[in-house]
Amino acid sequence: MEIKNSDNDDKKSKKVQRNLGIETLRMFLCFRIVLLHYYSSKNVYILEMKKNRFQVACFLFISFYFLYPTVSQKNIKKFRIRLERLLIPYLIYPIINWVINNAMFLIIKFNRYNRLLTINDLKTQIIIGRGIYGIAALWFHFNLIIFTILFFISFSLLKKHDLLFFQIAAIISYNIQYSEINYVFFKHYSENIWMSIGNLIETLPIAIFSFSLAAIKFHEILLNNRKKCLFFSLVFLNFLSKYKVFAFLRGFSSTGIKQIFISLFLFSFFFLIPFEILNLKLLLFIKQITKYTQGIYCLHFIFQYYMRLKIEKNGSFLGCIALYIISYLISCIGYNSFSKSKLKLLFN
Repeated sequence: MEIKNSDNDDKKSKKVQRNLGIETLRMFLCFRIVLLHYYSSKNVYILEMKKNRFQVACFLFISFYFLYPTVSQKNIKKFRIRLERLLIPYLIYPIINWVINNAMFLIIKFNRYNRLLTINDLKTQIIIGRGIYGIAALWFHFNLIIFTILFFISFSLLKKHDLLFFQIAAIISYNIQYSEINYVFFKHYSENIWMSIGNLIETLPIAIFSFSLAAIKFHEILLNNRKKCLFFSLVFLNFLSKYKVFAFLRGFSSTGIKQIFISLFLFSFFFLIPFEILNLKLLLFIKQITKYTQGIYCLHFIFQYYMRLKIEKNGSFLGCIALYIISYLISCIGYNSFSKSKLKLLFN
């Protein structure tokens, strides 16, 4: 017996489908990050785990693709909303980490850092995006905040929406990377500095490339050539994950053009997944499990150390799944608890 959706269900289904492929990609990337932090065994391969650390680059690619409409329209309201979505987790999670670890030290005389955290530790995390005694993963938010502000200001000053300025900046950045000037200059500074400023320069071309694709409506090109793009995305992803195509570059985790290619093909593949063939209930289920990547990304970093300390020293694949689920459930509870507050942005 064939089950047909009502008109009302069809409307809901179309709403749910919007960017569901990209939300699924976010979930995949977030799980890879948790897996990398918690259990980076050579026996676990999800797109060649040990060779390709592309997940944050791909997150950046996604973020700047969808930033383009806000910037091109010079929409101050949407710009403020985006900054709010970035600043709230960026400012609040260091405080949460600070409170939890200090409470642990006072109660059991032990925490992740084996000492009480100071106000200066908190200041360092907030000012430069990371700290030895903070949440290292927030360097990603730091980059997004800096680039969002710079892109919006620069684009507002440009005439006729000229992207040439951005593209020249990307070329300069790549020259600095491939000549290893960036690495040689920043490697003498502390990890806090090179992971913030050095990595900022490395990720600039990724943001600009994605931004430029959005300007030419790359998603429409994908949709108009769906089958071909799906096929070639899979072929190139498999090729890039298995073979060494580009020269090794010394840097701070985001060097080289390979990051852009993997991000591009992942974005293309997930964007084109035909979710429209699924029924409404399954679509709603997928939508539900792809939520809260913001919370999972930040919370897993706080809890993973204590899980390895008390449950399994070396981590495991099942332990990684458990950590992901725990972070998801806490994010779900947190989001629903603060659903009428801006604090819900900590989780979704």
